[in-house]
Amino acid sequence: MRFERLDDWLRWQESCHPVAIDLGLERVREVALRLGLLPARAKVITVAGTNGKGTCVAAVEQLLSAAGQTCGVYSSPHILHYRERIRLNGGFATEDDICRAFSAIDDARGDISLTYFEFGTLAALYLFHEANVPYWVLEVGLGGRLDATNIVDADIAVITSIALDHTEWLGPDRESIGREKAGICRPGIPLVCADFDPPNSVLETAARLQCKLFRINEDFGFHSGQQGTVFWLGDLQSSPVQVNLPCPSLAAALQVGFLLNLFSELPVAAFERIVLPGRLQYVNASGRNVILDVAHNPAAFTYLARQLQSRHPGEKFAVVVAMMADKDLQDALAAFVDIAASWHLTTIPGFARAASSAQLRQALPNNAAATEYASVDDALSAVLHNNSSVPVLITGSFYTVADATRFLQHRETAIETVG
Repeated sequence: MRFERLDDWLRWQESCHPVAIDLGLERVREVALRLGLLPARAKVITVAGTNGKGTCVAAVEQLLSAAGQTCGVYSSPHILHYRERIRLNGGFATEDDICRAFSAIDDARGDISLTYFEFGTLAALYLFHEANVPYWVLEVGLGGRLDATNIVDADIAVITSIALDHTEWLGPDRESIGREKAGICRPGIPLVCADFDPPNSVLETAARLQCKLFRINEDFGFHSGQQGTVFWLGDLQSSPVQVNLPCPSLAAALQVGFLLNLFSELPVAAFERIVLPGRLQYVNASGRNVILDVAHNPAAFTYLARQLQSRHPGEKFAVVVAMMADKDLQDALAAFVDIAASWHLTTIPGFARAASSAQLRQALPNNAAATEYASVDDALSAVLHNNSSVPVLITGSFYTVADATRFLQHRETAIETVG
């Protein structure tokens, strides 16, 4: 199979495998072996978790860059363009390079069928291998044990958080989900855990494999005060510094950097340069404050609400929400009951998994009043033209943030990232 355009490759990949999600490593590992991608000729950091993976990956990448190291980064999903999933030395892979990688994978796979995600994972590994970068930073797509990224043996494993999500694939409780995520561990390697109360399944896996376990609030951590945020690793402590995202994922990234011997003093100032799209991303749209966040499950909504209450005490927001129907809508929306000045409910047109605005209305706490819209565009158009000074919060999924970002860019208003 040969395509010249990346969009054509991606369109074909979406339909070339019988199911969209097919957890298991046999097929993708065999193709990786045929391509000579295994074992990795690099130090591999694999990051799993329910929430916070993207932040941790971006922070590890920034630390490597600050230390003068080159790296390849694989993360998903993307917000605006597929190229966001594969980064080499701080820049996105080119469409031509990704297409070339897809061609090599298609030649090597023979009659082995691959999913969309498996093609992307192999393309990232192919380009990292080709560029001979010394560090690979891999974000797990779903779970860990059977995720395509797990064909590569991690030198350092990171688990950012464990909460109920994707239960149809990972199991009905935190113990089951923790066991799947801990599947990225390998015998004797370090495991950095940023979950404040990890399930026993994670601790048992670490003990069984004799992993050196680094736990938040025991071996590393952070605290925030009036003068800023202080991160610490054992007895090594930084000076206070203001950062965009003072959170467990950043603390975990610092622990990874320390294990990689990237620094002798905490370089937390490097985090001031991290502005991760769709993670507490502040923009200015023609004078109106807008916050974009890809939170998409109850745990993420709760964390987001706490962050906003900490940053904006007593302030309320015009909440624009579009979510997937397979999430716990009621528990998720309940997290915003104290910060919502108004509710603006919408959907993602043409997306089968998307909840309808009517479903979201039924899930609202206390039968709260809400306005329904046919799309994110319609919701934002109405909210941004109502002459209110109330800040706008846009959340619910990556697709929600993607639609909102495109809308804001298309309006040709002043779109400025401010924090």
